Amino acid sequence: MPSSLSSIEALMEDDVFGRHVRHLRIIAETFAIDSAENTLATGLYHPTESTLTNRYGDKFVVQIDKPMSKGTDEQLKKLAADLEWMKAHGEAYEMDSRTEKEEEEIVNRLAHIFRWREHSPLDTIELDARFVDGPGLFARPVARHIVDSDKQRVWAQASQVYRLAMTAWARSGVAIPSLRIYTNTTGCSVPSYDVTVGLPALLDAGLARSSAIVKDLAFSFSTRVDHGWERLAQVYGQKVAAVERRRQRLHWHEIWEEIGWHDMHGIIATAEGADYTTDDSDWDSDTEYDMGILVEKGSEIQGRYADIMPQSLHRENFPGISLLLQHMPNLQKLDLHMYQTLEYEAYDGGSRLHYYEAVFKHIVDARLQFRQLKTLILRGLCIDAEDLLTFMRHHSGIERLELHNTMLGPRPGYSGWNSVLTSLCRSAVQQGTSLSSIFCSGLYNTSRTIRGQWGPPHSFLRSHEELEGQWMERWWLRSRQGRPILWTREVLINEFEYENAFGEEGGAQGGNNATQWVQPDEFPMEELRVLQEEWYGRTYG
Repeated sequence: MPSSLSSIEALMEDDVFGRHVRHLRIIAETFAIDSAENTLATGLYHPTESTLTNRYGDKFVVQIDKPMSKGTDEQLKKLAADLEWMKAHGEAYEMDSRTEKEEEEIVNRLAHIFRWREHSPLDTIELDARFVDGPGLFARPVARHIVDSDKQRVWAQASQVYRLAMTAWARSGVAIPSLRIYTNTTGCSVPSYDVTVGLPALLDAGLARSSAIVKDLAFSFSTRVDHGWERLAQVYGQKVAAVERRRQRLHWHEIWEEIGWHDMHGIIATAEGADYTTDDSDWDSDTEYDMGILVEKGSEIQGRYADIMPQSLHRENFPGISLLLQHMPNLQKLDLHMYQTLEYEAYDGGSRLHYYEAVFKHIVDARLQFRQLKTLILRGLCIDAEDLLTFMRHHSGIERLELHNTMLGPRPGYSGWNSVLTSLCRSAVQQGTSLSSIFCSGLYNTSRTIRGQWGPPHSFLRSHEELEGQWMERWWLRSRQGRPILWTREVLINEFEYENAFGEEGGAQGGNNATQWVQPDEFPMEELRVLQEEWYGRTYG
């Protein structure tokens, strides 16, 4: 980052170009050294990324994971040269070994950049993350050749960059109307836990003053991530890391003692867990004990936590987004995206992902009011039906609601997505709210009892409805057991009072629509499945 800061500073100083800078993108870059060494050792290459383009013109980048092929001598020779380059340059570029003093310098320089031109301020701050594969070579966090150890490092660096950039913005006191936090980054987000535990320091730096003017927030957060014992200071800073070490020591003690997950410290599922506290005098450093934690992993996959680990379900995973939003009362557009990272290891056949409904529930229970909010976008979230309806009821000025890959928890009185969305539309008509458009794509029910791969989504196809060409051109229409499934649909205000505006109840089977539709042979079903996992993570495993 320091070398990148020099480039930005030079640009901002330029009398010709500096005044035109409106959008600043800060990238968390990680050199993919372990991944290059792995490819050299195996000699195997994954297929390259491809761009899918449907007939409507929508484009998607995706990478299928097989079959792999043997690298040529020329490819391996170039990779070896790129690896040497990364080893030579990685230390100067990467952030994992920065001291507090070096971090302070970065924050101060960033704050200076944010407030550089008083009369032509920035419009947007964007955070992004990627891998460096060599000179001028970059890869997405979901690239197939990236090994787990490198993925763990890029997630840690992304959280560190979030902490430093937000601290700099808070200190600058500059009003910047648009924030985009990893929302255009495929496969890397800020864990919601990191948002929660890092917020007090940001508020101390002046975040409330800077964020009050934000009008457009797009924030990609994730379920809990195992950053590794050795990276806690990098991710959280020294002060918060000291508290986190004590909490981790207690958690690992409970794990080694084989205490049931529901009885562990601070677990959201139990009232008793919510009362547990870790006194600062407890669980202080013990070298031998810490060495035991250092070699442990949160799950079978490095960098991920099992869904029965106390870290995955600790209460601090859930309130951070709500606490941040409290300081953004002037939002006009809110886009929240959740990326799933948990690994299924439950011994009882249960699923724990639904506990993350608490993220949106905290927003609703806090009775946050965004009086200027016009657009709400929820992507990948687990939500409760009543929470969604309550939020919409309290924000009658919302004109557009978008739900992408959103999972609905069971709730008495609501049999599924159809009843929830129908209730929402009827309320909008009766109350005369501003809502005029609901866009839905890939809606599911949250599983609580089985190991989850993506189950059948709700179908928005209405009874005896003719299939539209646009649906096929945009890949909104898919096939299940020989019957058409409408994966995506936009319902406008003139359709709000239709009884089956969102398809039939039990819509996963296409309701009563008897239309037979054979999916074309060239339909990219596997690519779309992989694309879904790249955007939202696997449901488990």
